[in-house]
Amino acid sequence: MTVQNEELLGVEKLANGLTVIGQRMPGVESVAVCFHVRTGSRDEQAEIAGISHFLEHMMFKGTERRSAIDISREFERMGAEFNAFTSHESTVYYARVLGDQLPHALDVLADMMRPKLDEGEFTTEKGVIIEEIARSEDQPTHELFDHLFTNFFAPHPLGNSVLGTPTSIRDLPVEQMRAYHARRYSPNNMALGIAGNFSWDTLLPLVEKQTASWQQQDAPRPSQPFTPTPKTGAEVKPKLQQEHVAIATAAPPQESDDSWAADLLSAILGDSTGSRLYWEVAQKGLADSIETGYYGYEGVGLFATYFSASPERAPEVLRIVRSEMEKLQRDGVTEEELGRARVKAVSDTVISGEASHRRMFEVADLYLAKGRAMSVDEIIAAIEGVTVADVRALLDRYPFAESFTVQAAGPLTENQLIGAK
Repeated sequence: MTVQNEELLGVEKLANGLTVIGQRMPGVESVAVCFHVRTGSRDEQAEIAGISHFLEHMMFKGTERRSAIDISREFERMGAEFNAFTSHESTVYYARVLGDQLPHALDVLADMMRPKLDEGEFTTEKGVIIEEIARSEDQPTHELFDHLFTNFFAPHPLGNSVLGTPTSIRDLPVEQMRAYHARRYSPNNMALGIAGNFSWDTLLPLVEKQTASWQQQDAPRPSQPFTPTPKTGAEVKPKLQQEHVAIATAAPPQESDDSWAADLLSAILGDSTGSRLYWEVAQKGLADSIETGYYGYEGVGLFATYFSASPERAPEVLRIVRSEMEKLQRDGVTEEELGRARVKAVSDTVISGEASHRRMFEVADLYLAKGRAMSVDEIIAAIEGVTVADVRALLDRYPFAESFTVQAAGPLTENQLIGAK
């Protein structure tokens, strides 16, 4: 096992291919643990769209050893916080408990990773998923970002919808889900992340015992070339009182060293306080909210800016966003604003490093993104190492104008939003 003693940070790859990444946090009473599965909507074909998210639901529906009620009650008896989520690239199951409950929490989580996938439960849950898809269509921001990804990434599989469609869910046979689970939930396609009050000497034998029967299978994720181009999409929804607008532009992939500069650049452009867009838009009362974030994925990335504004103001706000991006592209960033962004990022890193559940996600995410475990000090060093020249080079590699994609939902037509002068 590789361990950094000063941070008690360690990585161990078990014989079955499962990687364990964790950090002991002396003085913390809680421990957070997760199974991070490298599978999501980008790993789906059209006929199985939404299967990763559907499978996430089914993982709570019982195993050979536990019913769905057993799983819920056992977590409750531990006083656990537990949940799961599915994204474009990952499905994650997690629990946070007091340190003495870790063996029990691990036992339940590991058992869940090998679900029964009962056909009756599967058929019943289809209705739940289809209702969730319907509800998402009534949530403007959720549907907006779903369409933004489809528009920006098409035909790359990152444009796939996480929820799928009512048709793909309705037509999915249970045998196909069982095959997908066997293939994608292979231990060599999974990682166990942990942070908080635990002992490596106790943890590793527990994990080895609970996962010893898991068999490796091939779970490839083929790389696919992607060259974004500017696009515009607008869905007219007269009943909405606000215009919701999302803008995507190309950014570096998560594995790139440029990702640290990308995080800081997104904060300089559109952090919720103190950024260029904050002062030019939010502080002037032109929009209800506006924010930019960097999203890094395997092989690709994007900057996403979102705002909601009155239909009368939305065209003006969109012009301001484009103008601020043009200024950034032309002039770069100043040392002063980069310094402010560094301070915010370092502060967030330190604060998250003091919470077991946030540190758990961080160590697992960074290992899968960068191929190595990173201590809090190493993260801070990477952030503080970003220079004005690094940001300039990033802007030159990923010009905003070459991929400026707009997706909108609200009362305005595309011409009213984009064509207004």
